[in-house]
Amino acid sequence: MIKRIDDHDFEHRRERRRKRRLRTISMLPTLLTLGNLYFGFAAIYCCCREAEDLGRGVQADFERTLNSHFFEAKAPSFLSIGFWMLTAAMLCDALDVRVARKTGAASKFGEQLDSLADVVSFGVAPALMMVLMVRREFSVWVDTSAFAKHYSQFALFLAVIYACCTALRLARFNVETSLDESAHRGFKGLPSPGAGAGLVSLIFLHEHLDISLHWDGAAAVIVWTIPVITLVLALLMVSRVTYVHFLSSFLRRRPFSHVIPILLVIPLIIKYTEVTVTVGAWLFILSGPIRLLWKRARAAGSLPAPATPVVQPGDEHP
Repeated sequence: MIKRIDDHDFEHRRERRRKRRLRTISMLPTLLTLGNLYFGFAAIYCCCREAEDLGRGVQADFERTLNSHFFEAKAPSFLSIGFWMLTAAMLCDALDVRVARKTGAASKFGEQLDSLADVVSFGVAPALMMVLMVRREFSVWVDTSAFAKHYSQFALFLAVIYACCTALRLARFNVETSLDESAHRGFKGLPSPGAGAGLVSLIFLHEHLDISLHWDGAAAVIVWTIPVITLVLALLMVSRVTYVHFLSSFLRRRPFSHVIPILLVIPLIIKYTEVTVTVGAWLFILSGPIRLLWKRARAAGSLPAPATPVVQPGDEHP
């Protein structure tokens, strides 16, 4: 009799959980997260426009993107516009978490929505941009050998791996991390926005090297190496390499003298945007492996040296 009542209560509680509704949400963090998704979708749309021009055989020029010489200097192709869209997505992604925690509105709903948006903005969109850039360059070059065609297909396969690793990294983050502020001061594995920044910054740099600066040699190096770089970024996302939370460390209180170097960097960002962004993104990406190697080197150096055997009298060899 008691067991039957317990079973009835269990079924009743499970039915109530099944009918439970999400009645209220935090508007500002949710809108920022949806802004992240919006700009990620806009970056994918830019990829579609690039693919459309690739199908028609349209060569890249300044007049087919924006009707302003100033903006076209910063975005000479649709892939470059996609870079700016993902930059806006990263800004929304950084702000929604901060706003939610500062207002006490952090919730599991916001965490899940943020991860879904990140998969699109920092997983699918950068991978698609990489594939389109490689295929476009291979179609323009004279080199149409079988190796180039197979390498283009290999780039597509690595892009799929990158997108899958982004989803795995975000799912693991949701399972292992709580909503507390202290749990977000560092990351295990490369954060997906950092991986996306490293990938799209190389694409953005390539567009300027190839179109604006005409550094064909450096642009070709990026085209041939970026599929392998994509695989490296995917593996770093699912690794256990620790990374600091860049935004949290940047926004905390610092000495007054730290303002001066930041003011000196701003003109570099404005004048040499593509180079400065690429260097900054990859300094963050490499900081995790460098810190890991440094810790291992220090741990190895702190180990006591092997003891020298003491030879007792009478133990000497003749």
